[in-house]
Amino acid sequence: MRVEEMNGIPDKWLNVVAQFVMGLRNDSGLDFSKPHLRPSVARVFPLFVFLYALVVAVGTISNLAVIWTVAKHRLYRNPTYGYIINLAIADIIKCVLVLPISLTILLVQNWIFGSFLCFFLPMLQDIPLHVSMLSFLLIAVDRYRLMLDPTKPRMPSFVCALGTWLLAVCIVLPYPIYITYLDLGNFIQNHFDGVGICAVNLVDDMQEYMRGLFIVMYVLPLTVISYLYVRVSRELKVQEGPLAVMMYEARNREDGSRTDSTCQDFRGSQQDCEDSHYSCRGHGVRSGNYDMYEAELDVRKEKRNQKYLISMVTIFAICLCPLMVLRVAKLALAETYENSGHFDITFMLFVWIAFLPTCTTPCLFASWRMSRIAKERLRGYFRFSNRKIRRGCDTAVQGPQQRSVHVHNMAYNERGVG
Repeated sequence: MRVEEMNGIPDKWLNVVAQFVMGLRNDSGLDFSKPHLRPSVARVFPLFVFLYALVVAVGTISNLAVIWTVAKHRLYRNPTYGYIINLAIADIIKCVLVLPISLTILLVQNWIFGSFLCFFLPMLQDIPLHVSMLSFLLIAVDRYRLMLDPTKPRMPSFVCALGTWLLAVCIVLPYPIYITYLDLGNFIQNHFDGVGICAVNLVDDMQEYMRGLFIVMYVLPLTVISYLYVRVSRELKVQEGPLAVMMYEARNREDGSRTDSTCQDFRGSQQDCEDSHYSCRGHGVRSGNYDMYEAELDVRKEKRNQKYLISMVTIFAICLCPLMVLRVAKLALAETYENSGHFDITFMLFVWIAFLPTCTTPCLFASWRMSRIAKERLRGYFRFSNRKIRRGCDTAVQGPQQRSVHVHNMAYNERGVG
C-alpha cells in the first residue's frame, strides 16, 4: 500500500486501517475480496468449527423436538409451556442463523460481508438472547401470580411471547447509531475493492449504552427472577393449607372435572364431609381428605416444575455471564495488534459458552417430561454394570418370600406339635 493511497482515508480511520493491514500477509498479489483466516486462530479454528457445529446440530434438533412434544401433547394450554415454545424458537434462531454467521465473522480477518450485515449483525445476535431472558422473566412472573391467587386467570402466553420479540427489537435499535462502515475500495484501488471495515465506538461513545444494556437486560431481570422464585419456593414449602385447596379448585375449574352435584366423600358419609378439615365450597367439591390428597399432588407437581425452571434459568445466566462481562470490558480495554489474538480466541470461546443453553434447556425439558421409570431405565444404559441394581431388586423380592416361608414353617411345626 502506497502512502498516497492512504491520504484519502479520514484521520480517525488511519489507526484502524493500520491494524487491519498488519493482520494480513504482505503480499502484493493477495486478493482481499476473498475471505482470509485470522492468523491468531490458524491453529485452533478446526476445534472451534467442530464445537460450534456440535451446538448447532444438537440445539436445532433438540429444540425442534421440544416444539413437537408440546404441540403433540397440547401442553401449550398451560402458559408455562407457551413460554417454553418461545424459548425453543429463539434457540433455533441462535443455532441456525446467529452461531454460523458469528463464527464466520470471528474467523475471517477481512470484512467482505457488506454494509448491511455490518449494521444488522449486532442486532441479530442480541435479539434472541433478549427474548430468552424476557421469556424466563415472564415464566417467573406468571408462576408468582399463580401462587398468590391460583383462581386468577393466567397471562396469555402467546401474546406475551410476541411482546418479547417486539421489545427485544426495540432494545437493539440504537445499535446502528454506534456502528460505522468504511468501504476501503473508495480510497484504495485494486487490492481492496469490495473490502470494508466494520467498527464501533469511533465517534460516539458506546460504553454507556453497553453498560445500560448489561444492567437492564441481564442484572435486573435475573434479580427479579431470583426474588420471584424465592417467594414461590417459600409458598410451596407448605403442602397443606389454603394454597393447596385453591390450586385444586382452580385445576378442576380449568379441566371441567367438577361432576359431583352433592358434597359426598368416597365413603358416602355426609357427616364426614361436614366434619372434614376444609369445608365444602359450592357444588362439585369432594371431601376434605380427597381434596387435600389431590391438592398435595398438585403442589408436589409444582415443586418439580419449580426445580426444573430454576435449573434452566440458572444455566442460562451462568453461561451468558462471561460474554456479557467481556462485551462491557472490551470497550474499556485498548485492543492492539499484540493482544488482538487473545481477544479473538477468548471471544469465540465465550460466544460458544453463551449459546450452550440451546442444548441444555431441551435436555432439562426432556428430563422434566420423562417418567421416573424411563429415567431409571436411561440411567441403567449409561452404567457400566447393573449388578448393584439387580442385587437390590433381588433382595427386595426375596426378602418377603423368605419371611413368608419362615412363617409357614413355624405354623406347620406348631400344628405338628399339637
